[in-house]
Amino acid sequence: MYTVAVMDKDVLAAFRSEHPWLELPADVEEISLFFDDNGGPARLTATSNEQGRNVPFDTDRLRTDTLLALIRFAPRGTPKTWESPEEARVWRILDRLPTAEDATLIDVMLEQARRAMLEEAYSIVHKMATQALRGLAASASSSGETARLEAAARAVPLRLGNIADEHKALFLEVDLWRMVAVLRDEASLPIDYEMPPSSELDELDALVGNPAVTEGVSDSLIQALFDLSPVAFSISTIGRNSSRYVRVNKAYLDLVGKSWDEIRGHEMVSSGLVIGNDARARRLEKLDKRGEYSGERAEIRNANGDVIPVLISARRLVLAGVLYDFEVIAVAVS
Repeated sequence: MYTVAVMDKDVLAAFRSEHPWLELPADVEEISLFFDDNGGPARLTATSNEQGRNVPFDTDRLRTDTLLALIRFAPRGTPKTWESPEEARVWRILDRLPTAEDATLIDVMLEQARRAMLEEAYSIVHKMATQALRGLAASASSSGETARLEAAARAVPLRLGNIADEHKALFLEVDLWRMVAVLRDEASLPIDYEMPPSSELDELDALVGNPAVTEGVSDSLIQALFDLSPVAFSISTIGRNSSRYVRVNKAYLDLVGKSWDEIRGHEMVSSGLVIGNDARARRLEKLDKRGEYSGERAEIRNANGDVIPVLISARRLVLAGVLYDFEVIAVAVS
């Protein structure tokens, strides 16, 4: 989100009156100056009147002294805030990143969900960057500049993990480095949780212990850990046509709009919530072959029949000698 100073016709008329020696074209009707988090000017946009309609004005035509004077004059404009829909989607994903706190039994799966969400956010930024660079290339004043910008668009890394310091200039040119830096920093950090004291860990080991001995206590503990998480979890029996719900958390129930009594022990596809299709078959095949997958796109239905796009990370677990599929499900921001 940016703070913006909008200088309309009246403000620009005052600017021209007070700076008659500067060259501000008469057809420029509005100028917007965007400020970054530190209050420094980030970019400037303008519109001009062309045959009775507003069109973007090429601010590269303005002289340096005119630009500096406009920056000083900006406080006379109307203050506003601005955020592109794509940027808003990225920040929403960042706000929803899972944390583990004391959930020591499930932090590995949370890490997978977190990485998948960060890659989802970066895919939005990647699209924004390549589109912006190609837009600049289309309006470039020389064939050499067009070729440079097209090459820059192709050089934008496809994945967040591939970003290096030499890519910084690519994102700076289209004013996206700040967002990329936040995503890269988040990806470099471990999931945010607090490790319990060693005495509590000893108690945890004793409680989990042998499932055959402490099954009831272990079940209660795992369910408590599930319910503390804002991320949807599901444990099910394995199989394409015979997967049945074993345990889910409150976030999962909230996502699908069902109660646990309504789905307890039910077959997942016939419940109407899980969509049985080729994509699901491929995900199950990955579990059969590799035992896990991360950040796979999928769709589920809620109680109203609405289809919800999601990202699923899963791992096949052995609990008391029986195989189960453990899924972490995050809503894919559209």
